[in-house]
Amino acid sequence: MRRAMNRRLRLLPLLAALALPPLHAATAQDAAPQNAPARTEQRQEQRQDGPKPAERAGGGFDAQRSETRHQLPLPSGPLAYTAVAEFLPLRDGPREEAAARVFTVTYTLDGGAPDGGTLDGAPRGRRPVAFVFNGGPGASSAYLHLGALGPKVVGFNDDGSLTRPPAPLLDNPDSWLAFTDLVFVDPVGTGYSRGIRRDGGKEEGARRDEDPGKRFWSVDADSRAMAEIVRLWLTRNGRWESPKFLVGESYGGFRIAKMANRLIDDTGIAVNGLIMVSPVVDFATIRGGGGLLVPALRLPSYAASAAANGLVAGTAEQAAEAAERYALTGYLTGLAGLDYRRPGAAQGFFAEVARTTGLPEELVTRFRGEIPTDVFARELLRGKGRVASVYDGTFTAADPDPSAARLPFDPFLKGTVPTYTTAFAAYAHEWLGVRTEVPFELLSDRVNRGWEWPRSGQPSAVDDLQTALTLQPALRVLIAHGRTDLITPYMASRWVASRLELPEGQADRVAVTVHEGGHMMYTRAPERAKLAADARALIEAALR
Repeated sequence: MRRAMNRRLRLLPLLAALALPPLHAATAQDAAPQNAPARTEQRQEQRQDGPKPAERAGGGFDAQRSETRHQLPLPSGPLAYTAVAEFLPLRDGPREEAAARVFTVTYTLDGGAPDGGTLDGAPRGRRPVAFVFNGGPGASSAYLHLGALGPKVVGFNDDGSLTRPPAPLLDNPDSWLAFTDLVFVDPVGTGYSRGIRRDGGKEEGARRDEDPGKRFWSVDADSRAMAEIVRLWLTRNGRWESPKFLVGESYGGFRIAKMANRLIDDTGIAVNGLIMVSPVVDFATIRGGGGLLVPALRLPSYAASAAANGLVAGTAEQAAEAAERYALTGYLTGLAGLDYRRPGAAQGFFAEVARTTGLPEELVTRFRGEIPTDVFARELLRGKGRVASVYDGTFTAADPDPSAARLPFDPFLKGTVPTYTTAFAAYAHEWLGVRTEVPFELLSDRVNRGWEWPRSGQPSAVDDLQTALTLQPALRVLIAHGRTDLITPYMASRWVASRLELPEGQADRVAVTVHEGGHMMYTRAPERAKLAADARALIEAALR
C-alpha cells in the first residue's frame, strides 16, 4: 500500500529529477553568447562592497552571496532593482549546528516604481515582500521564478507549448516585482540547496548512504524549515514591518497553508496573504480517499481538454461549464446508483459520460464511468496516434509506444525539465553571479521518493487554511488554476473553498480563479499577465 501511494505521489506536479552539468567558473560580467536573444536590460556590474564567491579546493566555487543590480524595461519606464543570490543556514539539534544551506534569490526594488502607486512608493522597510515556493515535493522555485514572477521569463510558443532548445530568456513585462519584493526559496535537496553532513556522518541515527537533507523531507519538517527561512530572511534584512505574503505552486500551495500556521506558532509572524497556483489543498479531493467525489471534481477538466482537442462541441470554457453542472448532479448520482449485477442497465449513463469527456463509450464502460487521469491522457487521442499531458490536456505529443497501456513519462513535464534547467543555469551564472559546481536540481526524484507522508489518512491543509483565516481576520487567499490541468483540477479547490468558514460578508477573502491552460498556465503570456493582475489586486486588497 505504501509503495503504491508513493507511485501516485510521484505523479504530483513537478516531480521528475534531472541533474544539471556543473557550472564553470567565470566572471559575473561575461558577455552573452552569440545565439542569446537581444537584451534590453541595462545591467550594472556586481557590487564590489559585497561578499565574493569563495574559491575552494578543486577549482570550484561555493557561492555564499552575490549581489547585482539591474533594470527591467517597462512601458511606464525602467524598473531598477537589486538581486541577491545567497545561501541561508538551517540549524537544528541541541548544539544548533548548521544542518543545511538553503539557496535563495531576492529581488528588491531600488527606490519607487515608475507608476508611483501606493505599493511601489512605500518605504523600503515597509514594501510588501513575497516568499515563493514550488511543489513536488522535490521542486526548486525555478518554475515560478523564470515562468511567471521574476524579472526574466523563459519564452514559450504562443499557445504555451515548448519551444526549440535553448528557450530564449526574455524580459518579463508582468513581473510581480512591480508591486512586491520577491524571495525565491529552494527547499533542501532542490535547486542548489543541500543538507550538511555533520560529525563525518556519525550523528545518531544517520546512515552513511542517507542524504543529510532527509531530516527535512516530511510535511512537518519542511513547513518548519521553510518558516525558519522566512524568519531568518526578515531578521537579516530588517524587514519585520513589511507586509508579508506566501506564494506556492502545486504542493507549494499545500506547503504555504501549513507555513501560515507554523509561522504563528514558531515565530509569532502573521502573513497578509496566500497566493496558491495550481495547488492541492486536500489530497482526498484528487486521489483515493475522496470516494465518488474525486472523479466528479476532475470531470470538468476532462471536458475542457476534450473540447480544446476538437472532441467535444464548444469552447473549453463552455464544455467545462456544462460538465460542472453535470458533475455534481447526474454524473455523481449515476455513479452512486450503478448496479453491478445488471451489466447493461447503465449503458445510457456511460454514453453520456463518453459524450462529456470525448472518450470512446467502450472505454468508459470498461472503467464503469470513473476514468483515471493517466488513462484519460493516454486514450483521449489514441485514434490520432497522440497522447495528452496530465499537466495540460491541450498539450499533445506523438505516441511513443502505442502498445503500452500507460505512458512511462509525461511529455509536457519532462519537456520542461531541460527547458528550465538550462535557462536557470545560464541565468544564475550570467546575471546573478552564482559560482558553484553543485548540480542544480530542478526536480529531485530523490527528494520525492524519500518524502515521509503521514501514516494514516490523506494529507490535508484544509484545517491549517481555516485556522489561518480565523486567526488573521485580514488574511486573503487567491487560488489560481488552469482549466485543462488534469492533475490538480480547479473544481477540487472550488470544493475546498466553498467549505471554509468565513464570517458573513467576508466570502471575498478567498477567491478561486480559472485560466486558460494547464498546471503551468503562465507559459501562455496572456494568462501570465492575468495572474499578475490578480496577485496585485489581492495584495492591494490585503493592505487596505
